[in-house]
Amino acid sequence: MTSPGQRVTIADVARAAGVAPSTVSRVLNDSPKCTQETRDRVVRAVEKTGFVVSRRGRALAVGRSEAIALLFTDPLEELFTDPTYARLCHGIVSRLADGPNLPMILEAATGAERERVVEHAGRGAVDAVIVMTPYEGDRLLDRLRELGLPVVLCGQLEGDPYRGVFSSVYSDDVDGAALAARALVDAGRTDVVCVMGPAGNPASADRIRGYRRVLGRRMGDDRVVHTGWDQLGGHRAVRALLEGGARFDAVLAGSDRIAVGAIEALREAGRDVPGDVSVVGFDDHLLASQYSPGITTVHQPLREEGARAAELALAMIDGAPPETVVMDMRLVERASV
Repeated sequence: MTSPGQRVTIADVARAAGVAPSTVSRVLNDSPKCTQETRDRVVRAVEKTGFVVSRRGRALAVGRSEAIALLFTDPLEELFTDPTYARLCHGIVSRLADGPNLPMILEAATGAERERVVEHAGRGAVDAVIVMTPYEGDRLLDRLRELGLPVVLCGQLEGDPYRGVFSSVYSDDVDGAALAARALVDAGRTDVVCVMGPAGNPASADRIRGYRRVLGRRMGDDRVVHTGWDQLGGHRAVRALLEGGARFDAVLAGSDRIAVGAIEALREAGRDVPGDVSVVGFDDHLLASQYSPGITTVHQPLREEGARAAELALAMIDGAPPETVVMDMRLVERASV
């Protein structure tokens, strides 16, 4: 028995179980070499002695940090204001909840932050990186490739430059955007404008490509406005279009938040939605169903994408090759069209 306040060790557990300390280590690390009888004896001894596994000691024993980085390269406030990232994080964290791997959010919006991320990753501080905002700027992805770490991209990059190197999971923005544009064509709309997120964002380019797959020349550059992904950006963009005399009977919004801002600007100008102007969003966040009128939008299975990203990271840690997973989008029809 140990004295009150004295730290219980593996040796104490081994004595209580009547086995060698190495056997206790094998049981704690789920070795297949241990019989069920031995496992039961060690588990009872752990409970009896009150032994607590040292995370640092376990990390040294298994040769891993048991930490997975959730890498975020947008300004940190976007992580807490954009429901896209909340749902993605929820899927990742839920999948990791029952195992030893600790999810860690790493911010890499600035050059200094990116250098720090590369430095810590290179020291083995994490076993894998899930990139929630996979842009190609500042060579960050190339530097992660040089480190040889398991990396999962939550998103689609044009040309798929890291296929066979990183795993990827995404819903096809091009196909999803085509669904949105087709809904407007089917509703008889002919003068469509697009209010999209930042021009440098890969999702923006892909969604515009999908709109043009259906609308062709009707979606020229003069019919596209770039703004932020937020409600204020959507409001300002549509108000500027109206004040500039633009004629349109439909808005393709790059996000549900943009769609809400667009509808507010239209109402302030005396336009009825959907009587005068139809509006289609993207993402199918909760506000799309709660807003009035309900917003027709493209559903992304973001929680499922997050869970799948975590599974891909765990598999790569265990030696599995990179894999690309494409998930399906679908149109959710509501009252805004």
